[in-house]
Amino acid sequence: MTYTLPIFCAAIVASSLLGGLLPLSTRLTHTKLQIYLSFAAGTMLGTAFFHMMPEAVKLGSENTLHWSAAGLLSLFFLERWFAFHHHEAPADPSEPCPIHPHEHLHGSGHAAGLIVAEAPGGLGPQSKGTSLHWGLAALGLAAHTIAGGIALASAVASGSSATAWGVFLATIIHKPADSLTIVSLMLRAGVAARNAHLVNFGFSLLIPIGAVLFGVGSRIMGGGDSHPFTAATLAFSAGTFLCIALSDLLPELQFHAHDRVPLSVSLLGGFSLMAAASWWG
Repeated sequence: MTYTLPIFCAAIVASSLLGGLLPLSTRLTHTKLQIYLSFAAGTMLGTAFFHMMPEAVKLGSENTLHWSAAGLLSLFFLERWFAFHHHEAPADPSEPCPIHPHEHLHGSGHAAGLIVAEAPGGLGPQSKGTSLHWGLAALGLAAHTIAGGIALASAVASGSSATAWGVFLATIIHKPADSLTIVSLMLRAGVAARNAHLVNFGFSLLIPIGAVLFGVGSRIMGGGDSHPFTAATLAFSAGTFLCIALSDLLPELQFHAHDRVPLSVSLLGGFSLMAAASWWG
């Protein structure tokens, strides 16, 4: 598996770059994005439950799963206090459920028909019609992208082909949505397309950077026996996968009654794909 990790990283970088081209080549509505994200979240949930956690226990022990709780809470609080994991497609007023009318926000502005909320990172209020700043979205997405690189490297280091492929598939399926968000928000903010794609290129490199960080950590912390470190990292990464998947699914739970069947089918499709893949290798 010497060349597996570099090949996986290169493929994910390519998918990230292609995701950044979507705003220029197609019209992806909020509903279509949610169907795609439901499938991607299903693959991440399935990978965590059927691949990462079992392999972490195999390499370590049942107590290794405590690291999954640490991974979930670490990413949750990182995004709560700094910048949150966020996906956004261009708003389409003709949709039954466009992005901005999602009244997740709270405040006295409701009575007057104006929704005002504190922007992530304490940067002041945002009006209902104001899109999230692309820099904040990029910061939140960058945090979990580095975590994804660490997860990928730990899955490959586990020696399990099924786990490595499971994490790879979940990552490469989910990654274009991140790039789509960053490039869409930058273009909407008036940033030149060339600069938006340069930022997206830098963003795509965070996966291999995360993989390198795992390698450094394994050498420093692993010593002669890298299995305990790999097991703990894999379990920790499973927690981050759960956090990312749930952050995609739960905010939309009450706002898609009209699409609950396709969204549910999409979620179960991704979940079932990873369940089936656990039998391979």
